Amino acid sequence: MTSVREVAANAGERYEELKSFEADQEITAGGMRIKGHVKFKKPKSVAVEYEEYRSPLEDFEVKLSGGSEFIGDDLVDSRVIYGGKDTWIHLVDKSTAVKKEGKYLYSPFAGVDVIGQLGFLPSLVSDFLLKDDGKGEINGRPVHRLGLKPKSSRRSLFLKDEVFNLARAELALDKELGLPLKITYYPGQGEQLRFSGSQGSPVIVEYSNYEVDKLGKRDFQFDPSKVDRVFREEMVSEEEFADAFPLSVPFDEIKGEDYERARENISVMEDDEAGRSYSSMTFLRSDEEGRPSSSIQLLLGNYLSREMSRHRTYMSENGEEVELEGTTVKIADRGEAVKERLPDEWEQNIYEVSWQGEESFYFLLGQEIPREELLDLARSFLD
Repeated sequence: MTSVREVAANAGERYEELKSFEADQEITAGGMRIKGHVKFKKPKSVAVEYEEYRSPLEDFEVKLSGGSEFIGDDLVDSRVIYGGKDTWIHLVDKSTAVKKEGKYLYSPFAGVDVIGQLGFLPSLVSDFLLKDDGKGEINGRPVHRLGLKPKSSRRSLFLKDEVFNLARAELALDKELGLPLKITYYPGQGEQLRFSGSQGSPVIVEYSNYEVDKLGKRDFQFDPSKVDRVFREEMVSEEEFADAFPLSVPFDEIKGEDYERARENISVMEDDEAGRSYSSMTFLRSDEEGRPSSSIQLLLGNYLSREMSRHRTYMSENGEEVELEGTTVKIADRGEAVKERLPDEWEQNIYEVSWQGEESFYFLLGQEIPREELLDLARSFLD
C-alpha cells in the first residue's frame, strides 16, 4: 500500500520530470469565477487565454477608482503570454497588443500568482504535514486526496517565492498523472485584504484536460506584426518623460504640495508607428510618521487606453462640469458612489477630475484629498 508520503514524493518527482503542460484551469471563491486555458513551460513561460473572469471585488474597485489597467472584461477572449522576462497582452477583439516589462498574468489575488502554478509540488514532503484523506474520483479520474498543513504558518501553496498565511489546504492528485486536479486553499488569519475577493470562502483551483510535454517555444511567442496597434512599455526618468512625452505634467507644483512619486521611474506605453502614447503614475503624501496619508493617481495621454476609457465613461455619466482657467473640467465624487461599501473608519474624500483637449486626455484621481484641493492641483496642469 502506497503511503501518503510516497504519494506526495511521487507528485514532486513527476513535476520535476515534466518539461511543459497545458490544461483548463478554473478558480472559484465566493462569487469569484475565473476560467481559462493555461500553458506552462519550464523554467518560467506561461500563457493563458481567459474564457471567463468574474470578481465581486473588481466590480467595487472599478466604481471606487476605475480598476486596474486591464479588468475581466478586457481579459476575456484575450491572450496573455509571459516568456520569462516580459508580458504580451493581446486584446484580440481590439486588434491591439501591449508589451509590459515583467510578469502580468492578472491573478485575482494580490501578490499570489495562482495561474498555472504547480511549483509547490516538489516541496510537499519537506514543507507540509501530510494527511491521507483517502481516494476518490474527479470527472471519472481516480485521485489520491491529501490534507496539507504547513510546517511554517507563513507558507506559499501556489508559488514558493511568495509568502502568505496558509491555514491548511486539500489536494486531489490524479492517480495516473501525479498532477493536481483540485487544490482547496484556506487562507489564514490576517489575509482578508489579500484574499478579499474570496469573500471569506476557501479558494478552489481546478485543473482538467491535461496535456503533458507537448509544448514548444512557439507556444509562448507573439508576433506583433499580426495586429493593428502595438504599445510597448518604457520605464523612464522624470527628465526623460518631460523631454519625450507629448503632454506635460507640473512635477514641481505637485512636489510643492509634499507629494512624491510612488515609483522612481515612470511607465510610458508607446505606439511609435502611430505616434500615440499614454502613461499612469501615482503620487503619495506622507504624515509626520512617514505613513502615506493621501494619494493621487494620474492617467494621461494622446490615446485612450482601456483603463482611461473606463474613466471617461464614468466621468461622462457622473461628472459635474466646472470651469477652471478657461477650461471645462468634470469632477465626480467617487467616495459618495461607494460609501455604503466602505468601512466606517475610512474617510470618503475620493474625487476625480478629468478634462481633454484635441489630442489630450487627463484623469486625476485623489484619495483623502478634499474636493477644492484636488481642483487646485488640476489648475496647475492648466496654467
